[in-house]
Amino acid sequence: MTETQVRLGYFESICQVLALETEDLTVEHPGIWKLIQTADEATFYRLAPHLFLTRDRTEPLLAYPLEATKEEYERFRRLLKGE
Repeated sequence: MTETQVRLGYFESICQVLALETEDLTVEHPGIWKLIQTADEATFYRLAPHLFLTRDRTEPLLAYPLEATKEEYERFRRLLKGE
């Protein structure tokens, strides 16, 4: 039996809220991921509309958008901590 792992991702629209040098996500990914990992609550609320969760790695990927709520922020922090 395979265990499902919840993973965090971001939509391409994240480029609209970040001051990126380029809009090439393959180039910008390390900086975006570092920002996500260090996001405080206020930053999370800005980024939330552009973040999603997925449970599988198989196609088609189903994305579950995050909402800008206190509960989703707590879930976001737990996910980043690996809980």
